[in-house]
Amino acid sequence: MSVSAPAFRAKLLGTLFCTLTALACGPATQPGAPEEPQLSEASAPVVYGNDDRKDVYEHPSAALQDRARQSTVALMYPESIDASDPNHVILDGTTLDDYENLCTDQRFRDDPAPAWCSGTLIDDDLVLTAGHCVETAADCADTRFVFKFYKTADGVLENITSADIFSCKSIVARKLVESGDRYVDFAIIKLDRPAAPRFTPAPIRPGNDALAVGQNVAVIGSGSGIPFKIDSGGSVRTNNAAYKDYFIATTDTFGGNSGSGVYETVNNTVAGILVFGDDDYVPRPGAGCNVVNVCKETACGGEGIIYVNQAISELCARTTSARLCAPVPATKYDFQASNTSSATRNTIDGAVTLAAGQKITVGTCGITGAAFTGDTYVRLRGPSGTEVAFNDDACGGTGSQVTYTATVAGTYVVRAGCYQNGACGGTVAWTIAQAGTATQGSFDFNVSNTANATQGTANRDVTLNAGQTLSFGSCGVAGASGTGDTVVRLYNAAGQQVTFNDDACGSLSHAAYTAPTGAGGTYQIRVGCFGSSACSGTAAWTIQ
Repeated sequence: MSVSAPAFRAKLLGTLFCTLTALACGPATQPGAPEEPQLSEASAPVVYGNDDRKDVYEHPSAALQDRARQSTVALMYPESIDASDPNHVILDGTTLDDYENLCTDQRFRDDPAPAWCSGTLIDDDLVLTAGHCVETAADCADTRFVFKFYKTADGVLENITSADIFSCKSIVARKLVESGDRYVDFAIIKLDRPAAPRFTPAPIRPGNDALAVGQNVAVIGSGSGIPFKIDSGGSVRTNNAAYKDYFIATTDTFGGNSGSGVYETVNNTVAGILVFGDDDYVPRPGAGCNVVNVCKETACGGEGIIYVNQAISELCARTTSARLCAPVPATKYDFQASNTSSATRNTIDGAVTLAAGQKITVGTCGITGAAFTGDTYVRLRGPSGTEVAFNDDACGGTGSQVTYTATVAGTYVVRAGCYQNGACGGTVAWTIAQAGTATQGSFDFNVSNTANATQGTANRDVTLNAGQTLSFGSCGVAGASGTGDTVVRLYNAAGQQVTFNDDACGSLSHAAYTAPTGAGGTYQIRVGCFGSSACSGTAAWTIQ
């Protein structure tokens, strides 16, 4: 994860080049002078096995595509950005090949490479990145956070407007610490204005449990400074469960990926921040050009990722955030019971809130934290009070476990008891995962004289449950397209507008909305045109 490059791209190009035993970092040089970053002695090639990087438009996961489009930023210098036309910002077009002298068979060699770090929107006006990407107030003032830096097709960049570019107002929380075996490197940046609702913060992995060794992870960012790539082929190699400050994974990441959000791929929540690694490119013998440094999947040192809880805990110790600093929901409770008539009376109960489509696995065995003595019995009741699942004997013994996918949102009740009228006890634990993939759809439109989508619009009803996010528009969603100047609006079941957008992708439109608690129901997407003009195309939407 290292790149030798001119200092114009070099807040060390997102590469701190720090090992776990010594910080091998020099100060960033001033723009105009070339820089050769110092590398650590131990080299960790950045591609493990197959090169799994994909452009956003070609990645199969709608959820990860949405994280790239809605939550990911590239860090750039003001000098890399020409906003003289605020509706069509031009970025420095110097290519990756110009910087790295890549051989002609290397992927992405013709991509522009203006970024030097990456980041993730985690609250309306907060971006999470690496601590070495923005170190001082001067760095803050000299950094721009650019959304929509991705390709929509081969060789086609998404249009970026001045509304998609943000400045750094302040560094809210930051640590860059190495002490013995412990290593922490993160920064949380307050933007000059809220990025939401134009963009959507990525959800943060709750709690502070270490990831499991072998668990699949995905990285989204500007590796080598080029348009966002998604790599979902990595896995956790070492989880460092004793300290839970960082973990090592086999992600295909490069300089410029520093600060990238690293997602666990069950619920697609941010689990970490990519912060260190070494050589990216090596000479091809006798060819006079460079190639990606490749390593076997099971070999070499891996890439370093800070656990996200390190940053969130520091943030919540300094300030408040309703989204990030709310109490962590319970995931288990202890019980002792007897004479429960197979968990139909005298039970010890716990409450769990589920969104429609979420899958809960709950019981006294087979789940992290679960335990039992005696012959346990577990039942699950839905929001209406009706029993939806039960189990007596599971896990090859007298423990109990049920799995259930919620059909409606609400509070579910876990009832723990014992078989017949015996005595039992232990710990009931549960995990919650989103079941299935995103719901999606599309409809064609051909309208005119809609007065900014307030009359004569093309409409489509969609159903949202509380907590679900709708992403919709004539651009920014797979299958969306349009001609003319479109406007999109979203109305709730009461007929009130909850969000709208005019120009998200040039003259096309895209918006996203998360249904708040208690506000599930039928929503209506309305598509029209700016002013009295005509427009047509396909409006597409996803619900996640």
